[in-house]
Amino acid sequence: GGVEATVEVLRTGSRQAQEAASRALALIGEPAASAAAAVLEEEDETPRVWALRALRDMGRTAAAQQVDAIAALLEGTRPRVRREALAALGLHGQAAAHHCGAVARCLESADWSERAAAARAIGLLPEVVVAPHLATVASLMTDYVPDVVEAAASTLGALYGISGPYAPQLALVFLDEDESACNAATAAFRRMLRAGGVCTREAAAAALRGAEREGLQRLAPDLAMVVVEDEDRHVREEALRALAALGPAAPPCAVEAVAGGLHDASTGL
Repeated sequence: GGVEATVEVLRTGSRQAQEAASRALALIGEPAASAAAAVLEEEDETPRVWALRALRDMGRTAAAQQVDAIAALLEGTRPRVRREALAALGLHGQAAAHHCGAVARCLESADWSERAAAARAIGLLPEVVVAPHLATVASLMTDYVPDVVEAAASTLGALYGISGPYAPQLALVFLDEDESACNAATAAFRRMLRAGGVCTREAAAAALRGAEREGLQRLAPDLAMVVVEDEDRHVREEALRALAALGPAAPPCAVEAVAGGLHDASTGL
């Protein structure tokens, strides 16, 4: 049938044909899932990679029954295969939750691309299973590869509900000169300040008080909004202290927020 023929192309075709076959299997969806998963047992890693991409692109429902087969590739395979397996597992979310430990072990891989892929995957899994591994994700803020830092910072932003304790590590990203990593850290802090719980918002503001000036300047409008609008007094105080640390370099919005916040005699400033 059509699926069998497409799988054969995936196994033996040229690179261009394999890519087309992978896309075709993804479009077929669930009826092709088991056939694509069978390719994961091939010794040649190239068909495995294209099969993993097909299973990834099918979506959570179509390939949910193949999650265990995908996770099995996190052991005893080359980084290229593990990287694709991590990408597929992350996109399966809840169905892949019981493999979180295997995903987390890849955070300590010697291969930087695998560390980055693992960090991204962690950010897509349920909070309840990834919480014990967030300290390892946070440790990647000082990784020597900017792509890893960016991936880890983005994951802390995605998991803003539980990432408050790691705000100090996130602030270290602003020591890096890589623009993409700094942008990821900025977006993560923004989510923590705007959508996190009280403890997360307070922790984020407190961490920014000791951050590099560039990080503070990036987030000054967000801190100013916190000073003006946040319902929790302690959060407002921490945001005010962070803005005050900018001194003469504070943008107009920060100056206005500090001036307004100083009416609160309890800020301690």
